[in-house]
Amino acid sequence: MKKIFSNRNKELENEITAYLNAVTKGGLIYKEGIREYLHGSEDVFELRKNEMLEIEHAADDHLREIKRKLYAYNLIPDSSGDILELTDSLDELVDTANHTLQHLSIEKPIFPTEIKSSFEELMVMSCQAADELIKGVWSFFQNTGMVEDFVTKASFYESETDKKEEAIARLVFQSTSINELSHKIHLRYFIQQVAMISDIAEGIGLKLSVFQLKRQL
Repeated sequence: MKKIFSNRNKELENEITAYLNAVTKGGLIYKEGIREYLHGSEDVFELRKNEMLEIEHAADDHLREIKRKLYAYNLIPDSSGDILELTDSLDELVDTANHTLQHLSIEKPIFPTEIKSSFEELMVMSCQAADELIKGVWSFFQNTGMVEDFVTKASFYESETDKKEEAIARLVFQSTSINELSHKIHLRYFIQQVAMISDIAEGIGLKLSVFQLKRQL
């Protein structure tokens, strides 16, 4: 991050690094949590859910510190607004992942065998969009010139997630093994929640492209 941050901004640089690491770790915990729920590892899933809650709290703490340091010391004034908007937006990824695991724990939806693999594929694809977005954010702060490449990939995976979301929703509502409409609607809710990760990632990517363009002007 040396291209943006000078030595006097070291504390802010460290806080942003810790925040991005927390967001990244949250994504990893989320993926493993979904897998463990689908494969019936209830005890391990509950541990993941609790880890995710801790990560959300840690990310919130880092975000508050980022805001405090930017305002208190008037650091990098030309970019502070963009950094605040970017880091605030990333918080939505962590919140959505945490809420999904919490709701799985509370509501305990039943995924029929023929749905599980498709749902896991949806999760992996949606998270791939977020993974590419996070790479783009790192590139933005490190000024590697790769921001647009990662944003493009995030947008691609969001589009693929949309296709997969529609396909699995059709599979659920056409299924003869899921008898109750309420069960189908319940599954659709979680399908939408998992797909939402890619929607958020694409939205942040659009902002990131604008911030990168402003830097080049």
